[in-house]
Amino acid sequence: MATKVWFCITFSIILFNASVEKASADDFFANLRGSHKGETIEGIKILKMYLQNIGYIDSDPSNTNITTNIFDDLLESALKTYQSYYNLNVTGVLDDNTVSLLSQPRCGVRDFPEERPDYSFFPGKPKWWTFNLTFAFAPGTRGDAIDAVANALEDWSSVSPFKFTVNNVFDDANFKINFQSINWPHKPLAFSTEPRDGKLHFNADEKWVNGQVAGGYDIESVGLHEIGHLLGLEHSKDPNAVMYPYISSDTVKIKLQPDDIQGLKVLYNF
Repeated sequence: MATKVWFCITFSIILFNASVEKASADDFFANLRGSHKGETIEGIKILKMYLQNIGYIDSDPSNTNITTNIFDDLLESALKTYQSYYNLNVTGVLDDNTVSLLSQPRCGVRDFPEERPDYSFFPGKPKWWTFNLTFAFAPGTRGDAIDAVANALEDWSSVSPFKFTVNNVFDDANFKINFQSINWPHKPLAFSTEPRDGKLHFNADEKWVNGQVAGGYDIESVGLHEIGHLLGLEHSKDPNAVMYPYISSDTVKIKLQPDDIQGLKVLYNF
């Protein structure tokens, strides 16, 4: 059985020093596994930055604690929130289950942890003003990727009033879809913006495939998840949902689940 990893961030830690060094997630967490409040360990500040990037520590420039390697109240609180969000034991400690989930690739879109049902929305619940939306692919996009994303759009259309049509002018489309290098520190596999911005970026540096191929990411499965973001859905806590932020690189997940559909129904009231 494939290990669960999902969509977007490959935890490729970048150490910010004179010679930028990359460490694997396994190597990184081997040093942090089992750590708890009160300890000072090299790499803690990188973990704090990562938790900030995915929504568990506020982006406050005056917060100097994020730049220290001290396992402090800030980190303990962030870990407890993360553990609660993903139904792990809420310990505030880097236990095995927490480390296992943190070290997996995940979506580049931030979590917005709060008390809620499994599905969720972006802050303010942004959404489209019409059910008739257009999409376009950047010039030069490979044909099999166009077909796969078009299939994903059709899946969302089949469970909602949304209708998607091609716009031949890329800049005028509601959804602008492309493959490009995304050189963020934590290497997102893909990233989408909320309504009504409508941008979907697949990381061109990854191995994109159609179907279940070892070591490859299924374009339609990832596209299905990212289109959910374009429509206004945030991440789900339901591990069976398409909008859950973790899946394996060689898993095909192209069927929308009740949680995904219910979230869209609640947002758009249909």
